[in-house]
Amino acid sequence: MTGAAPAASRPVGLRPRSFLFLQGPLSRFFEELGRALIARGHRVHRVDLHLGEQLFWRLPATHFRGRFDEWREFIAGVLDAHQVTDMILVGDRRPYHLVATEEARLRGVAVTCTDFGYLRPGWITFEPDGMTTYSRFPRDPAAIRKLAAGLPALDLSPRYNPPFRLVAALDVAFTVPQVLGRPLYPHYRWHGIYHPFAEYAGWLAALVRRNLTAGATATAKLRLARQPGSYFLFPLQLATDFQIRAHSPFADARDAVREVVASYVASGSGRKLVVVAHPLDNGLINWRRLVERVARGSDAAERVIVFEGGVPPPLLDNAAGIVTVNSTIGISALYEGLPVKALGSAIFDIPGMTDQGPLDDFWHDPAPPDRELVEAFVRALAGTTQLRGGFHERAAKACAISGIVERLEREHCPLPPLGDAELARRRVRPSTRTVVIAGAARGLGLALARAYAQPGTRLYLVGGSAAGLATAAGDCLRRGAEIEVAAMGPAGLAAIASRIDEIDRHAALDLVIASAEDLDLPAAEARTVRARDLLAALAANGGLGERMRRRRRGRIAIIGGLAGRVEPARLPSYAIGEAGLLAYAAGLAQRSAGAPLISVACAGRLAVRLAGRGANPRLVAVNADRTAECIRRGIERGRSVIAFPGPATIAWRAVRLAPGWLREWRRRAALAADRADKVTLSGESTQGD
Repeated sequence: MTGAAPAASRPVGLRPRSFLFLQGPLSRFFEELGRALIARGHRVHRVDLHLGEQLFWRLPATHFRGRFDEWREFIAGVLDAHQVTDMILVGDRRPYHLVATEEARLRGVAVTCTDFGYLRPGWITFEPDGMTTYSRFPRDPAAIRKLAAGLPALDLSPRYNPPFRLVAALDVAFTVPQVLGRPLYPHYRWHGIYHPFAEYAGWLAALVRRNLTAGATATAKLRLARQPGSYFLFPLQLATDFQIRAHSPFADARDAVREVVASYVASGSGRKLVVVAHPLDNGLINWRRLVERVARGSDAAERVIVFEGGVPPPLLDNAAGIVTVNSTIGISALYEGLPVKALGSAIFDIPGMTDQGPLDDFWHDPAPPDRELVEAFVRALAGTTQLRGGFHERAAKACAISGIVERLEREHCPLPPLGDAELARRRVRPSTRTVVIAGAARGLGLALARAYAQPGTRLYLVGGSAAGLATAAGDCLRRGAEIEVAAMGPAGLAAIASRIDEIDRHAALDLVIASAEDLDLPAAEARTVRARDLLAALAANGGLGERMRRRRRGRIAIIGGLAGRVEPARLPSYAIGEAGLLAYAAGLAQRSAGAPLISVACAGRLAVRLAGRGANPRLVAVNADRTAECIRRGIERGRSVIAFPGPATIAWRAVRLAPGWLREWRRRAALAADRADKVTLSGESTQGD
């Protein structure tokens, strides 16, 4: 393979490693990288999540065809079975990758993320742990200058810009099997917003429209570029871009457009605002209509211009400034000395480089970048997180693979680890929801904390184990939530309720979730406290419950012992306790006139009955991730009782287990018949004594 180093060139004493690949680029790049690593004496493996990935990889692989809530247990097994030392993946925000990296961190597995480069074109990103918000690249100017001082001069001459037809052909060859191969991978969870075929239809329509207007659009852009400093640029990012979804204060790109255009209209700036759609935009959102709707009726409406087809160099070079969420075009603008305002978390949003003032002030007095700092930034960024090459063309792949192998075997990254304190300062978006999870250090409480951890949520994690809470806090921080931890040791129920009440006085709570089975209670209480006692302590006539009633906002959710987690010896008393819990919750909700709202999650009656009769444990088993997701959905839908597993789930499990039961019954029958034959042949009576 081009670019693969021969095994003979492997340095003496190089430690062989075990690499696991997840969800690669839309090409055979990962396969070729895997072959290069094998040639160097390493082991490689991959997990295929859909048919497209399977067809683009011909090395050892495991196929995952289960549900997403089974993924954590599955990937943990793969990491252990193959003694994985390194995991390499594309992007770090995809749902499968979030779970895989959590399991990798628990095992000390090094995680490296790759994607299109921050410096484009002709570069790829290859950095440890995470990207953008979760990148280890420093945000301090002094640290950046120190990094750059030890790195060689940088060659930024353009290379490796693949033709659109090649990228499109590989995209189709990868994505069509993904969609048509759904029967082979029925539970695959697509990380995009739109169905791939809907995107293709949008692209085709947009391509026809752009071809019809390409000449007029290019002329209009060139005419505007001949008026230097007369306009601001707002280049749009793809609506499906994780840079918007996971690294910005906006729910989607449309929210960003509304905020930017509204700010410009209100500013009274005499310069124009030029909104430019991404060159690969799928056309499913009418950006022109959205912009016109926001600007309609204002004096500035005629100064807002919308273009398609991307930003040509002359249009960028002559702008008065650039507004972006966190597009890498911001780096290009900074390198040209243009003022840049970043609205989201961006690796280049650094004091001295980007404008640090409010967006409303940027239209009148944009701050230019420090050119020396920008040059140091680009040199440090390229030397620590970027590699020359690409994912599509042969020469580009060979160059990138050679650089990756060298960087992996060097086993040294000049970037310091990203601590939780620094990560907490990189808040993606303001928190609009406050949630307490009591019992978050382990089990279902930990799964619920992960399920609620997302940008825009402040999580208070309450529990006894400081080590367990630290793990939970790290995972939730890396999912984008704002975290506060209250490690209490083996505290009594009254102390836990008092701590939650104190939190509510400081920050009005939207939701309190407490798991009776996962709390760290003193030994004297651990065997006697039930979910009803926990609910009574939290929702009593005073404190938290009273404040929720007054503000008519807030919900309390109590998690009882679910059937698959209760010891058989405790089932009779557990069933009685759950019945009492439901009755108590109903009475409390009636007395409080619906505020605060109460949700109770517990095992269904059928599950308790079957577990008590010694049925197959797999009928009533509880998967923490799946249960947490069901509880989250039930709470969001306002359900007062969330039973799991329900009758339908148990029935479906029985159908799936039926072939195994039948095989076991036939095996036992055959053994019994064989024993009877042996007794008869030996001349012994089969009538009994």
